Amino acid sequence: MLALVAGALSAASGAATAQEVAEEPPKIRQVDAVERGFFMQADVGVAIFVNELDNRRYGPGPQVGVYLGYDILPVLNLGLGVTFWGGEVDSGAEAPQGDLFYVSPTFRAQVALVTTERNFMWVRGDVGFGFGMPSEIDGVEYAGNGPVFGVTAGFERFTKLRHFAIGIHGGVVFVTEPSLGVGITVTPTIKYTF
Repeated sequence: MLALVAGALSAASGAATAQEVAEEPPKIRQVDAVERGFFMQADVGVAIFVNELDNRRYGPGPQVGVYLGYDILPVLNLGLGVTFWGGEVDSGAEAPQGDLFYVSPTFRAQVALVTTERNFMWVRGDVGFGFGMPSEIDGVEYAGNGPVFGVTAGFERFTKLRHFAIGIHGGVVFVTEPSLGVGITVTPTIKYTF
């Protein structure tokens, strides 16, 4: 009889423990819709100088940038990278001598002004140093090296893959050599967050 009571109590205790375990919700890892942290971004677009540089007018040219960055906040990120851009001498020039090409190591800061879960409207500032090439043609200084500044606004959308974002930026770039130059830039972007 004692054995029956002990067996019944043991079965009741086991059933209660099983029921308690069954009532606990399963542990699920929270997956964010947008991945944040270290990222790599590539920009590929066009730059057009709207004024003359050292009395020479240049046509539209490619602009390519590669950056590594970090999301400090969901609405603020910083990056370091390099931008390449240039322009062909306008064919209407009296004595075309050569094309202009810049390589610019650049620091970049972006702030999102409007956001949703996957969509971001950014304002970005760039500061760098442009190395202009060629430095001289026929013994005459041609491009020159100097500070470069830029301001852009853009839209970015994180895809369902959550590590990838695509976007487009448009803005203004200022070069200081061979003379003060103002360029308009339009660059589609792709970003991967690690």
